[in-house]
Amino acid sequence: MAQTVAETIPGLVLDNSLKKADRTAMCMKCFGIWQRYSWQDYYRRVKYFSLGLVQMGLKPRDVACIIGDNEPEWFWAEFAIQAAGGIATGSFVDSIPSELKYIMEHSGSSFAIANDQEQVDKFLEIKHELPSLRKIVYWDPKGLKNYDDPLLASFEQVTSLGKEYDEKNPGQFEDLVSRLQPDDTAFIYYTSGTTGLPKGAMLTHRALIRTAQSFISRYPLTEKDDLISNFPAAWVGDSYFSTIPHLLTGARLNFAEEPDTIAHDTREVGPNFVIYGPRQWEGLVSEIQVKMMDAHWLKRFVFKLFMPVGYRMADFTLEGKKPPAKWKILYAVANLLLFHPLKDKLGLSRVRFAVTGSSVLSLDTFRFIHAIGVSLRQNYASTESGYISSHSEGEIRFESLGRPARGVEVRLMDSGELWVRSDSMFSGYYNNPEKTREALYNGWCRTGDAVNIDGDGHILFLDRLEHMGELRTGAKYAPQYIEGRLRFSPYIKDAMVVGGLERDYVTAIINMDFAMVGKWAEDNHISYTTFVDLSQRDEIAGLIRQDLSRVNSYLPEQARVRKFVLMHKEFDADEAELTRTRKLRREYMEERYRKLIEAMYGGGQEVIIEAPVTYRDGRKGVVTTSIKVRSSNSQGGING
Repeated sequence: MAQTVAETIPGLVLDNSLKKADRTAMCMKCFGIWQRYSWQDYYRRVKYFSLGLVQMGLKPRDVACIIGDNEPEWFWAEFAIQAAGGIATGSFVDSIPSELKYIMEHSGSSFAIANDQEQVDKFLEIKHELPSLRKIVYWDPKGLKNYDDPLLASFEQVTSLGKEYDEKNPGQFEDLVSRLQPDDTAFIYYTSGTTGLPKGAMLTHRALIRTAQSFISRYPLTEKDDLISNFPAAWVGDSYFSTIPHLLTGARLNFAEEPDTIAHDTREVGPNFVIYGPRQWEGLVSEIQVKMMDAHWLKRFVFKLFMPVGYRMADFTLEGKKPPAKWKILYAVANLLLFHPLKDKLGLSRVRFAVTGSSVLSLDTFRFIHAIGVSLRQNYASTESGYISSHSEGEIRFESLGRPARGVEVRLMDSGELWVRSDSMFSGYYNNPEKTREALYNGWCRTGDAVNIDGDGHILFLDRLEHMGELRTGAKYAPQYIEGRLRFSPYIKDAMVVGGLERDYVTAIINMDFAMVGKWAEDNHISYTTFVDLSQRDEIAGLIRQDLSRVNSYLPEQARVRKFVLMHKEFDADEAELTRTRKLRREYMEERYRKLIEAMYGGGQEVIIEAPVTYRDGRKGVVTTSIKVRSSNSQGGING
């Protein structure tokens, strides 16, 4: 017996077109003007594109890969593929051809859906290595007018083909959708690949919808709410916390004109719900701090006067206490003069729900966001385990990830690892039964995360089980916690903490924020020529040392960072140092910078580094420089 259409993702699109036909579903800013698409428009575009793909040869269970910026066409294509019985997958917009080739080959993708000329060129570069590739469909024709490759077709051409078919065969699309089953695979999400090649996690319609339903039970969105599509569409977090909630609730999904205009466009929209990763929240805080450094003296005075009031109110919230009337009055004044204008500048003035997730957010950032009046909550989810937990209203605790979500069972193993069981879990890794067996056991999913569960049922995240550190002395340390606190500094862009059983103390590899440190250097009359030159100056080491001392003051003595180096370059996803979601690939990094790490533990004072660099245009080069080993103790000189 066929399932009801609302139990599949294309079914939700169809249902919304019937129930909310003329209501606005999506808004996309084009040439400075917000273009609106009703649910009926939305449905027709999905229908015609889906039928067009079927006419071009897309069959049930065929895989199609999408790459491009977050724009309506990305999602119309995804739902169209699924409606035809196919499986969608995606690649991050900044993927290089070799990364794209891996996903296309591994998934066996026969269709490619690309945003623009840049993405089309990547497929054309590797097309001879992809014998299963049948068609490359693009939705932005700019620059492609003179391309004559027979593999190419425009989004409009496919849509027109589908429309012609629908006119001759009415009801075929609805019949396709009615055949879909909740347990059919909807999407293959490629994981970050922090410990090796990315794995393709298969998620069904049921898993994605159940995850989103659990999410909106904690964050009750409605069709009156506005969302911003800001997570990479190829990442599962977009489906969990944006796209599928939009389909379930009818909330409007808004798209910025360009990635570079998202801050400005977010302010125009004034979303009711925002979800940013820790680095984005940290970036917002850093941006505020930077602007305050350059602000008029009166604005700086108001900021310094009222931020302590905001912090006090934030502490009442995080401690679960009711603030006294005096503090409420002070906060009302602070909100009028500082916090409301500040939130308006950030596009947060209408936010009802604000969420962070993906990795650890530093306490400093968490308190700051609460201090300005944004009730930020922590979410805990993964591609494999689905939506695991989050803060409930009135139960916001920085140190926890909240209680388990609706329908989620959790089990804490003797090793400290969390196991999860729910309808939101993935169904396995594509073409990788061995890794699937490692992740799934008797209906439970091994998260790979080390956690504690307190007496109130709150989950306390420590680190990835494989990354929890222990020194030769037996002292424990949590790398992500330390890194998160370091990134709160306006002068530190990134950091990787190093330790291990064969070592007696903790060290750190640090990336300075070139723009911020450069400005500080200019303000303090310190001359420099390049990033490399600036990074190795003693004055800059002293500046960074102050932040290390701040972070060390929060840590047990044995877990404190003793030595550090300032890198001559930023960590780079194109050089495989970061994943496309900007997580550190620790094992690779430790191997790549082994010489540098050994110097921090071997008493060396400086190291000559010859680091291969991949430029944006694909060219490769080598940077040679001397990197100094520093002590976090200002009394210890260079080597300490």
